[in-house]
Amino acid sequence: MRLTHLLLLLRACISNAATADDALQQGNRLYATGELEEARSAYMGCLKHDAGRTDCTTNLASVLVDIGGQEALAEQLYRRVLELDPTQIDAAYNLALLLQDRRDDDATREAARLYEGVVSADETRWDAWANLATALSELKETPIRTIKAFEQAILILEGHEAAQKQSSSDGGFDRYLARLYYGYGMALAELTSELCATLARQPHSLLIGSDVGGRAARELCVENAANALRTALQLNPNDVQAEHMLASLLADQAEEQSGGHDGGVGGGGIGGGADAGGGGSARGGKAGLSRASPAFVQTLFDDFADTFDNKLASLQYVVPRLLGETARSLAIERGHLFASALDAGCGTGLAGQHLRSVVAGALVGVDLSEKMLLRAAALRVGQNAPGEAAVAASADLHPPGRPVYDKLIASDLLTLERAQLLDGALAGFELITAADVLVYFGELTELLASFSELSTRDGLLVFTCERVDERAAPRGWKLNPSGRFAHSKQYVENSAKLAHWNLIAYREIVPRYEGSTPVEAHLFVFKHE
Repeated sequence: MRLTHLLLLLRACISNAATADDALQQGNRLYATGELEEARSAYMGCLKHDAGRTDCTTNLASVLVDIGGQEALAEQLYRRVLELDPTQIDAAYNLALLLQDRRDDDATREAARLYEGVVSADETRWDAWANLATALSELKETPIRTIKAFEQAILILEGHEAAQKQSSSDGGFDRYLARLYYGYGMALAELTSELCATLARQPHSLLIGSDVGGRAARELCVENAANALRTALQLNPNDVQAEHMLASLLADQAEEQSGGHDGGVGGGGIGGGADAGGGGSARGGKAGLSRASPAFVQTLFDDFADTFDNKLASLQYVVPRLLGETARSLAIERGHLFASALDAGCGTGLAGQHLRSVVAGALVGVDLSEKMLLRAAALRVGQNAPGEAAVAASADLHPPGRPVYDKLIASDLLTLERAQLLDGALAGFELITAADVLVYFGELTELLASFSELSTRDGLLVFTCERVDERAAPRGWKLNPSGRFAHSKQYVENSAKLAHWNLIAYREIVPRYEGSTPVEAHLFVFKHE
C-alpha cells in the first residue's frame, strides 16, 4: 500500500514537471512574438503546477514589466527568486534594471551591488558591465571602479561579433558603443590629478600615455577623455551631447595649458530649464562654442525630465525659491501684482510654482524640452507633489485646481515671436524670469535683446547664472568642463545695457551644491528702459 502511494506521488511529480516545462516553453514562444498577456497566463500556469520554478517566476516578472504598470509585483517576484536561489543572475540583473530606473541613490546603490554580483558570476556580461558603469557614474562615489566598468563593457562589446553583425543592419551596435565611450570619457574627465595618477599606475590601465605625476597626470586623463568623446562622435556623428562636452573639455584643456585651474570636472548639476540657442562645433577639435545647441539642451533635459525635480532637490537647489522671493519683493515695492510674466526656460515648472501667486494675469512658460513641459502642464494651483513648493490659491485670482501656467510653448528663446506669447491686448510682459537658463549661453547680447523685445517699457527681468571672475574669463564668460557657461558680473551688466536693461539689484548666491562644494553664481534684477 505504501509502495503504491509512493509510485503515485512520483508519477504526479513527473507529470507536474512536464506540464510546467510545457507551460514555460509556451510562455517563451508567446513572449518572443509579443503576445504578452498570453505569455503571462502561460507563466502563471507553470507556477500553478510548480510554485518553486524560479525560471517561470523570473519570466513572469519580466513580462509584467513589459506589460507596464506592475513593476512593484515584478520586483517582489524577482526578490522571491533571489531568496530561493541567490545565484540566479538573470533575476538579479532584471531587478537591478528596475531599481536603476527609479533614479534615486538608494535604489541605484542596490542596483550597482546586483550588477557587481552578475559580473562576478559571469564576467563576459557586457550589458551588466555597462549598466554597472552607468549606475556608479550616477552615484559618483567610486570613480576608479566606474572607469574600470566602462572599460570592461567597451572591451567585451567591441569583441562581440553577433552585436557587430546586427549593427550592419540597424546601427544599434555603434550607437550603444558610442554611449559607452561618452560615459567613459566623462568619467575620465571628472578625475582629479591624484585619482588620475592612481588610475594610471594600475597594471591593467587602458590610458594611452605615461603617468609623470602631478599636473601631467590630470592632462593625461583629459587627453584620454577627449579621445573617448571623439570616438563617440565617430561612432555616432549625431551625438550632440558628446559634441558639446568635447567642446567643453577642449576649452578647459586650453585654459589649463595657458595657466588655468587644476582639478576635476564639475558634477552633472542641472539648471532651471532647457533653453538655449545654436552654437559652434567641436568636431574639428576646436573649442569654439559660444552657446549650447538647442539639440544638446533638448536631449539633456528630455533625458532628465522624469527625475529632474528629485535630482535638483538632492543638490539643494534654491533658485526657484529665490526667484519667487525676489518677484514677491518687487511686487510689494510696485504696490500691485504683475499683470503678466514669462518664465523663460521653465522646465518642469519649479519656478512657476513660486511665481504664480505674484502674477495676476497670464503666466507663460517656454522650454525646449516637450517632456519637461508635460510635467509643467500637470501642475495645479493648491496641489503639489511631495517636496515641491505649494502654490498659493485664492478664490478670485487663482482658484484651487487651476493650471499654474496659462500657456506653455515648446520653443527656442531666440526664435520666439511676440504673437506666440502675448494676446493682442498685452503690450509685453511686466516680469521675465530665467532660472539658470543663461548657463547654456556664452554670448548674452542676443538673448537679452530678445527679452527686451518681449518686455513692457518698465518691465523687470530677474535671472541667475553661474559666476566667474573677470581674470579667469577675459571675454566675460567661459565654457566650464561641466558643459555650462559662467559669466562675470561686469560682462552681464554691459551686455544688458546694450539691450536697454538697467541693473537695479544684484546679489551673489549659492544655487546648489555639487557634492559638498557650493556652486558660485549670482542673481540679477534689471529694469527695462
